[in-house]
Amino acid sequence: MLNRRRFATRPALLAALALALVAQGCTTDDSDDYLTPELRQRVEALKLEAPESTEDVAVLSERLDTLWQWANAYSLTGGPVPDVFPQLLANANRSLRGLGGGAVIPVPRVSEFIRLYTREFQIKDEHPGAGGSLTLNPPGPFRAGDQVTIRQTYTVGSLGMAEGGGILVRAARRGGIQAEDPAGPNYVTVASSNPDATLTSGEPWGEWFGMHFSAGRGQVSPGVPRTVLQFRLGGTALAEGDTITITYGDTSGGGPGYTLQETSNDQVILHVYADIEGTGDLFRPAWPSFEVLGREEVRYVNAVAPSIVAPGEPFTLAVRAEDRMKNLSSGVMPALDVLLDGEPFRSIAAGSPAISLLENVSLDEPGVYRFSVRNEDGSIRATSNPVRVEDEPEARAYWGETHGHTAFAEGQGSPDGYYRFGRDVARLDFLSLSEHDIWMDDSEWRKLQELVEEYRIEGEFTTILGFEWTSRSPLGGHHNVFFRDTPGRSRVPNQKAPLLDELYAGLRDQNSADDVLVIPHAHQPGDWTNSDPDLGRLVEIQSGHGTFDWFGNKYLQNGFEVGFIGASDNHNGHPGYSGAGNRQLGGLAAVYAPENNADAIFSALRDRAAYSTTGERIILEATLNGARMGTRQGDATVRRIDCRVHGTAPIDAIDVIKNGAIVYTRRYLESALSGDARVQITFESSTEIHGERTPPRGGRPWKGAIQVSGATLVDYEDPWFTQPATYQTSRNAEDRDRIDFDFPTRGRPKSLLLELRGAGPETVIIVEMEATTESRGSGGYVRVPQELPPNTVRFRLGDLKGQVDRREYQVLEHTDALSAQIVTEGRALDQEFTFTDQGEVQSGDYYYLRVRQIDGSMAWSSPFWVGESSD
Repeated sequence: MLNRRRFATRPALLAALALALVAQGCTTDDSDDYLTPELRQRVEALKLEAPESTEDVAVLSERLDTLWQWANAYSLTGGPVPDVFPQLLANANRSLRGLGGGAVIPVPRVSEFIRLYTREFQIKDEHPGAGGSLTLNPPGPFRAGDQVTIRQTYTVGSLGMAEGGGILVRAARRGGIQAEDPAGPNYVTVASSNPDATLTSGEPWGEWFGMHFSAGRGQVSPGVPRTVLQFRLGGTALAEGDTITITYGDTSGGGPGYTLQETSNDQVILHVYADIEGTGDLFRPAWPSFEVLGREEVRYVNAVAPSIVAPGEPFTLAVRAEDRMKNLSSGVMPALDVLLDGEPFRSIAAGSPAISLLENVSLDEPGVYRFSVRNEDGSIRATSNPVRVEDEPEARAYWGETHGHTAFAEGQGSPDGYYRFGRDVARLDFLSLSEHDIWMDDSEWRKLQELVEEYRIEGEFTTILGFEWTSRSPLGGHHNVFFRDTPGRSRVPNQKAPLLDELYAGLRDQNSADDVLVIPHAHQPGDWTNSDPDLGRLVEIQSGHGTFDWFGNKYLQNGFEVGFIGASDNHNGHPGYSGAGNRQLGGLAAVYAPENNADAIFSALRDRAAYSTTGERIILEATLNGARMGTRQGDATVRRIDCRVHGTAPIDAIDVIKNGAIVYTRRYLESALSGDARVQITFESSTEIHGERTPPRGGRPWKGAIQVSGATLVDYEDPWFTQPATYQTSRNAEDRDRIDFDFPTRGRPKSLLLELRGAGPETVIIVEMEATTESRGSGGYVRVPQELPPNTVRFRLGDLKGQVDRREYQVLEHTDALSAQIVTEGRALDQEFTFTDQGEVQSGDYYYLRVRQIDGSMAWSSPFWVGESSD
């Protein structure tokens, strides 16, 4: 009753506050106030009300609304909003609405959440200098993998720091810290400029709500590897100007230093929070950052050119030098020869920049071309994506990234660095930063809008405004939202719209449907039974999380006309080219558009003139009865598909998929057995969701050895990318006819190519697999990771007979497979074929193509529909 009475008399309280503010000289027309007069009154009331606990949902809802508006207004002043605050407010709102679907703050604890953050914003509002400041020494940059010593100094702010307060230190996104072993790596110490002060490492104190903490008393969430350390102040309070110096990688006890991450990034943060009042409430100061560059070495090169050009049209060939993790090298180029279809073309001088641009390249005759790059001894080499030259192209294939993250959410890197990387390093044609809305405030949204306009280069580099609506699967699943243009666009924030229907309603209320595009993705799967046909025109079926083409089929089987794209979901600020920092290369979206500008690219995406790849720039062109992919045509008894593919590696097979099932496969690598044989061994695992819509199955680990019996293993090729941390293959040092392997798959197959001498029908390839355990998927994962027993499989080459020998293994509802085939020596990168459906046809049938390369890379066309919709 007390809470209801207080809520009922709130207008009187606001009136009294208004009079008090006027009496104090804080008039509501003060032009310096970042709050509107009405919001200022609500905020002052909240400051008084928040310390008093209540479980009245109506009262809590109004307090949350005030706090949310206050935080967003404060963000626009440039002051930092606590990193996890927007997410926790969304959790609290769902709890008050009785919605599950992910982490929630129980109703009895919502009052404490409001009190905690009201107090932080009150301090920032009334004492702007109270939070203190942080500086780094040295400021960087550093190089990936280096062991360094970094000192971060916290200078106490205007309110001082009470005895019993202290600091919390959190490791960077990729790394760990410890305070127990002075001789160990990543050893952290703290010291104060006040000789009477002590800072003791200990257990958490107070009610802490942090980015990677549960709602309990400072308990690190189970399974979260990011380390936090707590140091509590004793002996004396600290005054304004006193300092606390945190030394990361203190070597005074014999330790090697702080080991930096292996992935380059322009904005690495060592997070520090301060308890300035001794209550356990954590205050977030502004965080400095440093840059981690790639190593100086050049282990790889990569060459990128436009996919489609006209004869004689000048273009740029970009050559990128990379370290062992495929970061952009911080060194310089070695001397490189550039060849065009095997013939000398140009050269790159030693000492050239790590990104070297060969400008004014042109090709006079129609056809398909590839550039190759190599150093003198051939130890560094690469082949560019295919370049197709055609007369007066009506549309060109443009490559883009629609899904990536930075430190604006739970990722790493600056938004500026994200756009620079996509434009200059990944050489993308179009790009969006689809930052998570559950970690976004109004200042960050405004910044994203500004960057879209700042980085757009008409005709060269298209930027698209977007965000990721981030509700877990039970509430609708993750969806990326994009806008045709920037001015006046507003997000529909999860903090106010946690249900998928609310997202669609909010977007329709604020925009014309033609100006919006919504793309669900699979690792937090969108609701394939609930899509807005005017807004949801594409589905992301491939990302750094895995390969999920079944996800697109779920939408198609529910009658939704959706096309397919790929994206990386890279969280390292590296859109379009994840290097070895992702679990796999990621994915790319290709669109066919007449020109590269915002309107043309956005229209092509909405028109489903798009296709997906696993990250490689495979050119895929297909028509059904002359109509392009992504279109519906009238009923036709004859359905003819014409397809052209220009690969980045030899084409293994092309599948025609009709109504969700493979109806035709054209294989290109089959070969008869010879003494000098090449054998492809392929590992693959299913990710499809069967039954309830929950996050898909995690990675399937494969660990063991491949043994050759009855022939000599001359060499082997691992044609896919190598991720040193998680994808490992090597020739056994003691038995040269043996290959050891240890890697996961998640949808996309992984192949090894064995080169044999003296092979015959009795030659046997033995694959010995050790016992392993499935890895977990993303948040909300319910599947129990399965124990996978050891197994030995034998492939006798005489039994292959030019076919694929596929051995399947059932793991609960999933079918995994291990297969072998003899492959031809002359392997073509360019293929064409025609397929005419000879089976039963019905109105409403849909078709799409899936391309598989020898290196495991894949591409999927958007579907074709024939006849009227079943709806």
